[in-house]
Amino acid sequence: MKHFLNELISAGNRRKNFFLLLVVLVSSAMLQAQNVAVSGIVKDVTGEPLPGVNIMEKGTTNGTITNVDGKFTLSVKGANAVLTVSFVGYAPQDISVKGKRNLDVTLKEDTELLDEVVVVGYATQKKTTVAAAVSSVNNKDLSRSTSTSAANALVGKVSGITARQKSGQPGTSTNLQIRNMGTPLYVIDGIMKDETAFNALDIHDIENVSILKDGAAAIYGVKAANGVVLITTKTGKKGQKPQVNLNAHMGWQGWTKYPELLNAYQWKWGNYMKQVNDGNLTGADNIANAKADLEKWRTGYYNPSTGEDYRGYDWKDSFVSNAAPQYYVNANINGGTEKSDYYISVGHIDQDAVFKEYNYNRTNLQANFNMQLNDKLKVGFQALGKIEQNVNPALPGGDDYFQMRNSIFNLIPTMRPYANDNPDYLNYISPTHDGARNMAAYTIDNAGKHQKDFRTIQLSANLEYKTPLPGLTAKGLLSYYYENLHQEDNEKSWNEYTYDPATQEYKVASTKTDTYRGNITNQRVEMMGQFTLNYDRIFAKDHHVTAVAGFEFFKEDRKNMNVYQSPVENPFVEMITTNANNKVDNSARTITTASFIFRAGYSYKEKYIVDFAGRYDASWRFLPGNQWGFFPSISGAWRLSEEEFYKDSKVADWISSIKLRASYGEMGDDMATNFNSSYPDFAYLPGYTFNNGGAIISSNPLGNGGDSYTTGTIYNGIPQTGLSWMKISMLNVGFDMGFLNDRLKLEVDFFKRKRSGIPATPTDIIYPYEAGYSVQKQNLNSDQVSGVDGMVKWNDRVNDFNYFVGVNLTLARQKTLNNYGEVFLNGWDQYRWAQTNRWSNVQNGAVWMWETIGVFQTQEEIDNYPVNIDGANNVNLRPGDLIFKDVNGDGLIDDYDKRPLGYAATDYDWDNGNANKNPLLSMGINFGFEYKGIDFAADFAGGFMNTFIGDWHVKYGIGTDQMGYVYNVVDSWQHEDIFDTKSPWKPGKFPAVRSNNPSIRDWNDFYAKEINYLRLRNLVIGYTLPVKWTKKALIQKLRVYFEGSNLLCWDSLNDFGFDPEISSVTGFDYPQHKVYTVGVNVTF
Repeated sequence: MKHFLNELISAGNRRKNFFLLLVVLVSSAMLQAQNVAVSGIVKDVTGEPLPGVNIMEKGTTNGTITNVDGKFTLSVKGANAVLTVSFVGYAPQDISVKGKRNLDVTLKEDTELLDEVVVVGYATQKKTTVAAAVSSVNNKDLSRSTSTSAANALVGKVSGITARQKSGQPGTSTNLQIRNMGTPLYVIDGIMKDETAFNALDIHDIENVSILKDGAAAIYGVKAANGVVLITTKTGKKGQKPQVNLNAHMGWQGWTKYPELLNAYQWKWGNYMKQVNDGNLTGADNIANAKADLEKWRTGYYNPSTGEDYRGYDWKDSFVSNAAPQYYVNANINGGTEKSDYYISVGHIDQDAVFKEYNYNRTNLQANFNMQLNDKLKVGFQALGKIEQNVNPALPGGDDYFQMRNSIFNLIPTMRPYANDNPDYLNYISPTHDGARNMAAYTIDNAGKHQKDFRTIQLSANLEYKTPLPGLTAKGLLSYYYENLHQEDNEKSWNEYTYDPATQEYKVASTKTDTYRGNITNQRVEMMGQFTLNYDRIFAKDHHVTAVAGFEFFKEDRKNMNVYQSPVENPFVEMITTNANNKVDNSARTITTASFIFRAGYSYKEKYIVDFAGRYDASWRFLPGNQWGFFPSISGAWRLSEEEFYKDSKVADWISSIKLRASYGEMGDDMATNFNSSYPDFAYLPGYTFNNGGAIISSNPLGNGGDSYTTGTIYNGIPQTGLSWMKISMLNVGFDMGFLNDRLKLEVDFFKRKRSGIPATPTDIIYPYEAGYSVQKQNLNSDQVSGVDGMVKWNDRVNDFNYFVGVNLTLARQKTLNNYGEVFLNGWDQYRWAQTNRWSNVQNGAVWMWETIGVFQTQEEIDNYPVNIDGANNVNLRPGDLIFKDVNGDGLIDDYDKRPLGYAATDYDWDNGNANKNPLLSMGINFGFEYKGIDFAADFAGGFMNTFIGDWHVKYGIGTDQMGYVYNVVDSWQHEDIFDTKSPWKPGKFPAVRSNNPSIRDWNDFYAKEINYLRLRNLVIGYTLPVKWTKKALIQKLRVYFEGSNLLCWDSLNDFGFDPEISSVTGFDYPQHKVYTVGVNVTF
């Protein structure tokens, strides 16, 4: 080279060689700028080629995808180009070419990264360095469900969650709680929301969900007393080519379980049996007529000319569908450039109920945009909206579904829907029970229409600025939310007829005269702002310091208006006209909070970890001067497996990781939700309540003036100044372990939450009645929830076979610690009614009942039994009746023999005070595999330690004005000849059907069943077509699948035939759906 340069600059050749040098330099520069062909192969961690992978030259729109063998070739500008490699389900990589012509790229699955990072209060952390009790689930697990709500998709897939879906009505969701503490706070992309907003999310728009279960939730303050559910929605990825995903499915629904109802013959047979047992059907002629009548019902005799019609009618089979349709479609596009990313999604779900003309549908819109304006400034925008609609016939009462359920049971099977089977004339059904009417009348055209439209939009903007101070970032978030609910009801009148065969005339037998037209408009506006300074810096490689400090405000305005008219003046015009029957209800409410936030964390070599957090909350609910409350928390962890002495031990070969954790936090509750009736809004202010009572007052009492009704006003009493924040403390101790290189993971937590300062009236303070007011409530009572939760999961890969198995458990039970001012007359009174230091279900005598120890087999056994079972010296007992335990040994079964024998009390629709809570013990089992395009997964969810207490129809059985269940009529103790009380008794599962049955005279554990169940909640089988089949259609991925929901259930209510999660005491609820679904996932 040196000789060459010397030649170039020699005197004789300078000019000639100068131009030669210039040509060499220019050529070299041109070669640098010319395109370079780069080839390579992309594989997964097992070495399998990945087809359809995006290869993008960073900073340009130049790109390609890998072929069926995972190979690619791309022409890039220069040898120093950088390639961004990305693929669905895998973490993207930036790879510098650096003059290489052949690249070998290995992508890691994104699920592995998700397992390492979880969302916590106002930050994200690596799972290994989290000291709090946090469970998480990613989109891959959530999207295995085709449920209409996000809560339903979460059930059984994460520890710490207890759930119960009482109703399967379209649009309803699971009652989700964290550790049975109550309804949690939901935080969606940093914005505090409620369960309604969470359940309205499209499942395919959720990236991951984290469950913050312990005292670390204190950083969310007043709303976090029941734990926090943190939701992160999907965003695009920088440098990724546009990617379009289409998800769609079609399903067919029917009820999971419903008790078998009596047919017409069984119903007649049961009623005759009951009359005989009651002694109301005697005499040879009467019995002969009954037998002849029963035979006609057995054969279904029908003579149109005479009008004799003994054909039965199955109301349930005729009006309840076993294949109600449900369909869903979602389309989203995501991608990004070097400095921006985007995600836009639109989804729609349409779900019919099993009842005709009952429909629920929802359309979702989600849009996330992020832009890196420069090296220091990043901005983001989000839009989240939905349009939700319920349409069904408008029936009397507040619940249109109830009338359908009520009529299924209470319409007798000997009546038919149409007079003379003429669909133009509704048949008059008589007798009926509980206001049930002809279900054929329950159509929109005949009964009227109920329509509820629910629209929401949330707009938010966020800003992130990296300050000149290393590690310090300033963040701001501003959110605006608007919702509008518009509901219209138009309950019409209709006629019901009878038919006279002799005259061939249809006669009006009944007219539904009660009509109603209502128009409800509810509006809600929320404003939320958040500003934080986030610090994250590692010093000297081993010292990791994090901190968050900030301010947050929240304001909510609600306005509700209900205009209604009953009876309706003009049923032909769907408008509310001016009328004396018009009523107007109008209300408004404003909620405001302000908060200061602080959090600091330190870890040494990611081995010793400690986090401090605090929140200073202000609530509008309290008297000025008492509006602020401070709520701190501390958590710590020790990663024992990171110690050198442990790494060198033999134990480390099979126990790969050990982390010990503990946390404690304090929170407050301003009683805005949980105890609002005890402490109403602005109760600390003096004043009056308008529209409370009234009187008819004459305009001229001394003359003949007309009377008019004057609306009353009542004094609110002494301002409530004795109540302040409820105090909540949470203690959690747990450990995480990994075995065999973390292929087997174990997490266990022991927890206790105590609430003190629950509002109650001090019973030892009495005001004279003449004072006109009562004693003020004070922060007096306390309770506690304690238990354990945990999970174990095995995840492994053997060549092409990737599989997982997981189990999670949650046991949580509430205890009343203090019930102020309990006063008792004697020791028994205290034993029976005391609540202090007792499980919270054992209160107000709610689960006290007799214990069943046997069944009488013969009349002789009854006659010789020494204990008075029926309170009448056993004269009312019959074989098959229940034997109750004489606990106190006094020879008489009465209240003194009752004991608490259930986990939860009666669950009446109108009484939430003693309602069945979620199961005390919840379980989830998940397993599945992937193999060469085939995927399979099954999710089981179970609930244990709960109680169903049956009442009314469950115990009383059949009646002449209502339907009956097969199980407690046909399978009852009965005479071999039901018309002959002297014939031998034939055993059954239930006592003999009769009116005066001592077995049902009070609560007992025969009709109160402990609920234990394990449900196959989701079963998914899918197949992803090879890319070589789909690439010609520009399809990166095409998967088809079948899913079944609630296909099987093993439970303790088989004798009754009820779904184990229903809520009522009668059994005729709307149970969950069993759904068969076929679907497709397509990526372009």
